[in-house]
Amino acid sequence: MHTHSLVDISQAGLELAIQEIKEEMFDTPQCDYTIAKLLSHCGQFEAAERHIDDMLLKWGASPDVLALTEQAYADMARFSVDQTANALSAANRASVAQASAAA
Repeated sequence: MHTHSLVDISQAGLELAIQEIKEEMFDTPQCDYTIAKLLSHCGQFEAAERHIDDMLLKWGASPDVLALTEQAYADMARFSVDQTANALSAANRASVAQASAAA
């Protein structure tokens, strides 16, 4: 998985990707879900949550929208755990490198 490259994406690149998604998927709940998933994948969890909230306000509480909303929150949780695990792994590697350098 290319998590590190997606997390490091520039804000301008992210905005361009979001615009491309909107152009390809038009204005649908699936489009909003995809944008929220991208934001989560890039570590922008607050923006993703706002987008999910906006999706609910915009599309209502139909079963399809609620299913997408639940999936978006599950994606946010998974990406958050992955990001935390990656950060801990990097911190452990840095600690080992420092210990090796000190020895």
